[in-house]
Amino acid sequence: MVYTMNKSVEHFKTFFSSYPADLYFVAVSGGVDSMLLLELMFQEKLPIHVLHVNYNLRGVESEKDEHLVRNYCESNKIPLTIESMYLKGKLVANGGNLQNEARKVRYHFFQKELNKVSNSKLVLAHHLNDQLETFFLQLLRKSGIAGLSGMKPVNNKFLRPLLNFKKEEIYSLAIDRKISWREDKSNAENDYNRNRLRNEIIPYLRYEIPSLENSILLLQEIFQGNLLETNQKINEIHLEIEKLNYLKVVTWNKLQSIEKIELLKKLAIPTYLFDAFNKLAQAQKGAKIQWNTDLMQKLVIRENDYFQFITNNKEFKLPKIEIEKTTYLPSTFSKSIIFLDESKIIGEISIRKWQIADRIFPIGIKGSKLISDVITDAKIPNHLRENQLVIIDEEKILACLNLCIDRRAIATACSKEIISVKISV
Repeated sequence: MVYTMNKSVEHFKTFFSSYPADLYFVAVSGGVDSMLLLELMFQEKLPIHVLHVNYNLRGVESEKDEHLVRNYCESNKIPLTIESMYLKGKLVANGGNLQNEARKVRYHFFQKELNKVSNSKLVLAHHLNDQLETFFLQLLRKSGIAGLSGMKPVNNKFLRPLLNFKKEEIYSLAIDRKISWREDKSNAENDYNRNRLRNEIIPYLRYEIPSLENSILLLQEIFQGNLLETNQKINEIHLEIEKLNYLKVVTWNKLQSIEKIELLKKLAIPTYLFDAFNKLAQAQKGAKIQWNTDLMQKLVIRENDYFQFITNNKEFKLPKIEIEKTTYLPSTFSKSIIFLDESKIIGEISIRKWQIADRIFPIGIKGSKLISDVITDAKIPNHLRENQLVIIDEEKILACLNLCIDRRAIATACSKEIISVKISV
């Protein structure tokens, strides 16, 4: 519902009685939205502490924003904490999207301050126009219903009491109350999708569709209701994946497209892989999807009837080899320790992952065998095959770890110099 001006103010006054806190942190940029929010909260005599972020992106203009917020707080004896940092330098050093980086910095700061006071909440000045912009941005990003359902007036410790205020209404209230604010001139530039939506696309749609706000709010209300049901279903599947580390293909195929997208998001899997997962469900055993994060390599491999989820460190650490000389052979042997005739070893003994065309001469069979066939015959799942290890010297395979041992260097009762080789994990 979009309120009239008087009803909006009345709604604002009753909002905080439903969400009490020992302290309300108020995010204030110096713009009209947050300055009105601060004024309304101050007039209601709520326990407030102002938070301001200065990114130092606009030189003197950034300083004037901070000065305005500081003056208001000092004049009204309101506690203020300022986070000042040089965002442009950070972007040059690390790369990244300006608006995304600014958001990360901002919310990290907010969360840090929230953590200092147990019964505290953060109050944000998002309004109806922001809600509309967010809806269209999420639409452009092909978001699931979580994105399209929009911002909520209450989301855990985050409160948005102005969410049903129109921008025009905020300006009117600010002028009526003689509130000072600063305009960010960069908002008039169409360098970002949000600005183009704000300045061109949404005004046009509003002109063509007078009921635009109410239509989108109704859609978001429906999406939020659907989201509750979807989350219950997805949470159960997510818990099962966390426990077993795999997802049955039949379970994936039964999900609706929206549910699949929400599941990918829950698993922290990029949603652009949605089509790849659908193809994987139709693929043969051994097919895989792979992507990288900063520290990890992520894999999903198709097994007979399930998706196996794998996380690998990008730097794979090989286990250590323990080599000892010995004077005897045991009465029984195992595949975890091999006994070799030292005179038949060429160069250094080492360990590595198996490679295509690796061949071994296993004990107990005639001739040789490809390591790939050894792995297949042992019914090693596809997601474990890549990391199968072999012990080698500088000429040949000595063992396929835990699967079979090569007979060419194996120690016998006639061997004069025997060494034992054990893998230390």
